[in-house]
Amino acid sequence: MSALSLSEIRERPAFKELVQKRRKMRVTMISMMMLVFIGYLFAWAFLPEFVNLRLPADSSVTIGIWITVVVVLVAILLSAYYAMIAGKQLDLLNEKLIKDIHHDAKK
Repeated sequence: MSALSLSEIRERPAFKELVQKRRKMRVTMISMMMLVFIGYLFAWAFLPEFVNLRLPADSSVTIGIWITVVVVLVAILLSAYYAMIAGKQLDLLNEKLIKDIHHDAKK
């Protein structure tokens, strides 16, 4: 049984696919979260009159509080979505790569 080198593993199509999908997912999730947080910060910085509006009008709850709740919910949903996708797609690709490596190592 011969051991495969790290460079041989890196050249495998399954490894390249795994790295590419993982990177694409990470960049997408980070971009979406950054967009939400930057929008949130800009709203507080540049639209204070809007953020401080009461909703409903006779309430002590401002639109800013509702925006904060939405930001937290988006963060939770994006995290759950990433965990779900990583648990399904990325784990399958990882298992496929491990099986291929074990199969070739036995040769």
